[in-house]
Amino acid sequence: MDNFDVVLSPHATKDLDGFSDAVCGRIARALNALRENPFPRGKLIKKIKGKDADFYRLRSDKHRVFYVIEAGRVVVLRIVNKKEAGRLIRSLD
Repeated sequence: MDNFDVVLSPHATKDLDGFSDAVCGRIARALNALRENPFPRGKLIKKIKGKDADFYRLRSDKHRVFYVIEAGRVVVLRIVNKKEAGRLIRSLD
């Protein structure tokens, strides 16, 4: 299977700017895993229920990566702290 391209939205890029280098490194490793298989599996990746579009959440330590899959690309919408994830989920759509 071909690898997916991972594209960061402007919001996601700005989110990354606010994290330490160590956190960015962990998130970068998690994003690399999305290149191979961005679909739900186990506890790390889940589809967000109750939304019109297919949004997904990737767990990376204390952070959450929210993304959609469009035309063979993984588009990262936001990268937030676990505490902010609930509010972000409510704002999606």
